[in-house]
Amino acid sequence: MIRDLGQLQAFLAIIQHGSVGRAADALCVTQSALTRIIQRLEEQVGVPLFERHTRGMTLTSYGTVLEPYAAHLVAESANAMGEMAAMRGLKKGLVRVGSVASALETILPQAIDRLLVQWPGLQISVSEGITEELAIMLAKNEIDLAVAFLLPETEDLALVSESGWQEGCHIVAASGHPLHARQGLDLADVITEKWVLPPKKLGPREEWQRVFLANGLVPPQPAVETRSVSVMRSLVARCGFLSWLPDALISAAGTAEAIRPLMIGCAHVPRHFAIYRRRHGILSAPAVKLVEELRHAVKSLATGAAPDSGSE
Repeated sequence: MIRDLGQLQAFLAIIQHGSVGRAADALCVTQSALTRIIQRLEEQVGVPLFERHTRGMTLTSYGTVLEPYAAHLVAESANAMGEMAAMRGLKKGLVRVGSVASALETILPQAIDRLLVQWPGLQISVSEGITEELAIMLAKNEIDLAVAFLLPETEDLALVSESGWQEGCHIVAASGHPLHARQGLDLADVITEKWVLPPKKLGPREEWQRVFLANGLVPPQPAVETRSVSVMRSLVARCGFLSWLPDALISAAGTAEAIRPLMIGCAHVPRHFAIYRRRHGILSAPAVKLVEELRHAVKSLATGAAPDSGSE
């Protein structure tokens, strides 16, 4: 049985920094003290957790199994202390949310604004990523909530709420691109164009490839690959590239008039949003409230209501 949370913190520090020396510096302890802590932990669990090398330490298979549980226990302990500190008025709380770019452009700002009106002093950390990245961040306890596209639930990932909101992805070009004037446009007409797309094996890229494959065409090779939505929009609006973007990012501020979907009937894919959390662990009160505000923001978006602030 593991009796000391500090042992798990030391274990995680070595994983993060890659060596006892660097971890000891980060924890402000001596290397010998940190070594003894890990030795006691290994004695308690009865197996070696690290393989020692001249250049550092790597996890054994046993250490790999322990890592997510250690991270979960340490994080939940910190969450509990934070909740109690907030109750005593010593701390206002922290919510860490990850989101796909489309939700960052639409529902998340309104939800955050309403939450902060009701919870003054609360800190909110926002991370942007694609759906697959956000799932990993949740599992690693780097965020508390993820606003992403629908994913299958796993032993690490639990669905909090389907948003009821969907948007479509389109092949897009600058408003002045010659392809907008072409009659009867189809996928074969865009294969030889310049493309800017997300990297391979990411959800949007896979989705774009399936559109071509479903119509018996080999997907073209993009000239530019990037994770940056800003770079994609800029290359489309200013440099004649084509890309694959959702409605919310087509109509974003600064590009609403510069980018338009190409009228290709088979190249429209609807996507559904959802909110996820870690399956194991407890959501803080502010995180629960943020889920409520996200639902409110989705409802406002769906009905076309103007964003507001504060409780209803």
